[in-house]
Amino acid sequence: GGVYLAPSGMAQVGAALTEILFSIFLAPRSARTNLNLPAINKVDFRARCFETGETINMAYVCNQCLSIFKNCPTETCPTCEAGIIKKDQTSL
Repeated sequence: GGVYLAPSGMAQVGAALTEILFSIFLAPRSARTNLNLPAINKVDFRARCFETGETINMAYVCNQCLSIFKNCPTETCPTCEAGIIKKDQTSL
């Protein structure tokens, strides 16, 4: 029954943001049916590679910055430049 709003553009300028927040979040529940509320978008929570942007099921994760990669970075993490220590995958 909650409302999510992410105002953008001119809504953030001056007092317009305050007006939007008051009109949506302070309106009584019975009046919300008559308001033009923002649509709720579906969110895709699947992991995406930081380099390619591809959706992936299995990934390599930097243990310092938690960046997700499809392929293991060679020497350093492209995001935080932490050194990569490779372990033998047969021991996993």
